[in-house]
Amino acid sequence: MRSGNVFLAIVFLSICHGDQYKSFSRPGVKFEHLTVDPATGNVYVGAVNYLFQLTPELSDLVVQPTGPQSDSKDCLPPVNPSDCPHARMTDNHNKLLLTNPYGNELITCGSLFQGICEKRSLGNISRVSFRPERPVDTQYVAANDPNVTTVGLVGLSKGKLAVLFVGRGYTSKGAGGIPPITTRNLELQNPQSLESHPIFSYEDTAKLAVAGRLSEYNHHFVKSFIYQLSVYFLFYRRDLKSPSREYKTYVSRICLGDMHYYSYVEVPLVCQTAGKSYNLLQAAYVSWPGKGLAEGVLKTNGEVLFATFAVGHTATAKATEESALCIYTMSQIDRMINQTRDLCYTNFGKMEDKSEAAYIEYEVKSSCSGLTSDTLNAYPCGYDHTPSPMASCIPIEAALVLKVAQGHLVAVAVTVEMEHTIAFVGDAKGHLHKVFVKPSGEAEQYATLVIEPNAAVNSDLVFDREQKHLYVTTQLKVLKLPVSECSKYTDCQSCLVARDPYCGWCILQGRCCRRSECERAEEGVQWLWSYEEGRQCLRVQTLTPANISREEQKQVFVNVADLPVLAEDESYTCLFDDYSSPAVITERGVVCWTPNIQQLPPTKPGTGVCQKFQGAGI
Repeated sequence: MRSGNVFLAIVFLSICHGDQYKSFSRPGVKFEHLTVDPATGNVYVGAVNYLFQLTPELSDLVVQPTGPQSDSKDCLPPVNPSDCPHARMTDNHNKLLLTNPYGNELITCGSLFQGICEKRSLGNISRVSFRPERPVDTQYVAANDPNVTTVGLVGLSKGKLAVLFVGRGYTSKGAGGIPPITTRNLELQNPQSLESHPIFSYEDTAKLAVAGRLSEYNHHFVKSFIYQLSVYFLFYRRDLKSPSREYKTYVSRICLGDMHYYSYVEVPLVCQTAGKSYNLLQAAYVSWPGKGLAEGVLKTNGEVLFATFAVGHTATAKATEESALCIYTMSQIDRMINQTRDLCYTNFGKMEDKSEAAYIEYEVKSSCSGLTSDTLNAYPCGYDHTPSPMASCIPIEAALVLKVAQGHLVAVAVTVEMEHTIAFVGDAKGHLHKVFVKPSGEAEQYATLVIEPNAAVNSDLVFDREQKHLYVTTQLKVLKLPVSECSKYTDCQSCLVARDPYCGWCILQGRCCRRSECERAEEGVQWLWSYEEGRQCLRVQTLTPANISREEQKQVFVNVADLPVLAEDESYTCLFDDYSSPAVITERGVVCWTPNIQQLPPTKPGTGVCQKFQGAGI
């Protein structure tokens, strides 16, 4: 612990330091995806007709054009004028942008050439390590339509092989029959074998089988993620079993090592308030919640799914402005998925009261069965004799956290500060909302930043490696924003009034900062936090006497509540302009000596000969 003096000043001086946000933009270029390499912190941006490799500070390292190129949705690659005379110069939209940590490579898929993918070097994205020149049908990965979503991730499958999991929506033109969910090879498992499936292709069984018409379901994928030993997909689609054929949101799960999709289960997600259903998922983020929220309303010790929803126009996939943020625990999701699987395996999909709880979806010729109960332990990820693909009739309901009447919420990212849960939520009008999710589940929106007026925030909100900054993109720019800006609050009152959960007033250092930046935050009341009841800025409550004659030197009692306790080798000092004297600590404050007459500043004409203490502060 440092020794020295802590000054109790009569005059308070503040200095404001402005933060300059790092940004990146290119005239005429529309950004679509962003990802960060966790090893180097480098930023990769996918755009229409371009890929960018940037430093963590958003300086450009490599710029790689990807289009426009001659193409047609009606033609299979390679596209040449003789075979495809109606091909035209076409923009290449970035549909998928992923880092593969197991291969030190960047995986990028575009909308051209039926959605083929490439493997590029993370160190230099201009270096292509693999691109299918004459792709087979199973190598078409992404949707070839700019308006149809594609999601994906890299995970380890059987034998610790890196594979690519992909979810893509239905496209009306181009290569047909591509399943909505597939598992694709990233390496040749046996290069010498003629039966080895090529890179980016999927095996006949590694897919979600759909016997019905894909166009009827019309999947719209939003997110994919890995949790424990499974991969999950989040999407909304038509519920063909409903008379209204309304769109509903679903979460599906597949075991990571399941190359036959025997384990596939999907369950509806419900986000609603009394009389209003937010049925269209817009964005999602999986994260550990803060201890307060986990032990509070959620009562979980695992990860949590934060998801934004919108109210859809009747029986359509078009979202309205009415949005909400809902929370689901992963234990809650897994419990319902396991229940669906167990009932479909052993009880013909029925509950104890004989009501239907599970069924076989996508018009596949299979049915829930009555296998023995030991099947659950013997085949937790299914086998060729177990029913699939399974679906639940019973939805998972969540607690509504934040409702927005006019502000279509399209992006979300969540982090934890001092065991508190903080969400960053982007909307379609270019705003980034900062939200503190309290242990009770109540959400307080404590700040809103304008990223770009009337320009939607892209769904890829990504933290840097240290979780100190958030990368935010719109179509026209990328910003690196600090998660907190405590230093812009230059006095205790403004620091606490801001109600930024990152920020508190460090009393002895006299600054607004994060708790981790306050040297003695753990020693009693040294760091004031606005959400802590009863906390208020230190202030001089009374001065006794309030005024004295200039001709006399006297002791002044300064009444200060909750003055921090110092170490034995430290002391407070009283300051009066350039004069200083040791402060004597009492139970209710300090005692200071006033300057003698020789050390007083000259008296201004007409001000009299009394000293009056004004503007005293800590």
